[in-house]
Amino acid sequence: MATATVKAIDADSVPVGHIGGAPLYGRMMKAISSGHTFGNRVRMLKLPLIFAEERLYAGAITQFFLLSETLEEELTRHAADPMVARVRGLGLCVTPGYAADLEQLYGADWRNVAKSVETKATAAYVEDLKSASIPQLVAAAFILYGALVVGGGKMTQQKVRKVFPSCEHQLFDVAEDMKAARANFKVCFTGIGKDFPEHFETLEHEAARYMSLNNTVVLSVSCWGRVATRFAAGVAIGALGVALAVRYSRGLK
Repeated sequence: MATATVKAIDADSVPVGHIGGAPLYGRMMKAISSGHTFGNRVRMLKLPLIFAEERLYAGAITQFFLLSETLEEELTRHAADPMVARVRGLGLCVTPGYAADLEQLYGADWRNVAKSVETKATAAYVEDLKSASIPQLVAAAFILYGALVVGGGKMTQQKVRKVFPSCEHQLFDVAEDMKAARANFKVCFTGIGKDFPEHFETLEHEAARYMSLNNTVVLSVSCWGRVATRFAAGVAIGALGVALAVRYSRGLK
């Protein structure tokens, strides 16, 4: 899930041609490192259950569709701002890919279904984005786009297709050349840090905050379905059987 996991990247790496202090990209990556580690641990626990059922997977990507749609609406609304223009200049537009996948997974009524499974954590995040300042919006883009640019791509798409072959997983169609997209992403945020130094610290702080909000959404995603229920029932029956056997053996003594 954009759920695609952001790959570990050297937080101190410097784009080619960068001159001066620590680049904003590296500082933002460093700022989200602890939150990213926590999020990865949660995903490791939840993903096996989510990938066990198509309905649960659809519910998971729904949350990030709603967030990405709101983000892109706000980026469009503030298109005249020079920092937002830098982000929009990356040419990223992920909402249609999410929408296409949800239509395949949910059917014609996909939007109503998606809204019905929105979690409270997602709803709160959406409201935050709607009232975000420009630096906050740029930091949110770093998190929501970064998950797909840094951690997505064709390889991730192929892996998920093996699990759910009925869906094309267009949400991972971020760019034809993912290596170039990642390089451009890094250069974009490093450039923002150099050209808008007055927002440097705010962008760092807000990146960490939005990473934390991402984690609240991941925690809120349902991972309990038929498979988990059957497993829990099997464990319970097994435990009951052991308990009865112990009591029976004690009764024979």
